[in-house]
Amino acid sequence: MDYTLSKALHIVGFISWFAGLFYIVRLFVYHAEATERPEHEREILLPQLELMARRLWQIITVPAMILTIAAGVSMVVQLAQLGPLPGWLHLKFALLAGLIGYTLWCGQIRRSQAAKRSGWTSNRLRMFNELGTMFMVAIVFLAVFRSALSVAWGVGGLLILGVSLMLGVRLYRKIRERSA
Repeated sequence: MDYTLSKALHIVGFISWFAGLFYIVRLFVYHAEATERPEHEREILLPQLELMARRLWQIITVPAMILTIAAGVSMVVQLAQLGPLPGWLHLKFALLAGLIGYTLWCGQIRRSQAAKRSGWTSNRLRMFNELGTMFMVAIVFLAVFRSALSVAWGVGGLLILGVSLMLGVRLYRKIRERSA
């Protein structure tokens, strides 16, 4: 496969993978909140949310992950034919391993919610979603700037953003509780 085609497929897969990850965690939040609703609402909401999560997982998230990895492997094979792999790419492999672990964790949460065994609260799930964001920022900064220092700056900036978001979530929760 041509390197440029592999790169394009890698980017499309990466975008789709993260779209799936971000949306599925949002569905997890809705599911956790639905468990606190009255019984007649739960009977409607939970099966629908579980169906949406299963379809998103099986039709978008997992296939996008596979496309991303396959196209990435194709790119690495082509790069290796030109000489030794650049050092920054090894850090990207480590981040990829973490991202795959995060994805598998999401799959476990999806299954536990469907089995009615999840202990995750909506607030914990909102924070969990930020882990995916950190992987995205770190991987993009590394791929664009090709430097571990850029990852540190990107993740550091993201941590500041994360703290800001956390404070915003707490403020939003207080406002929501007051209006309820």
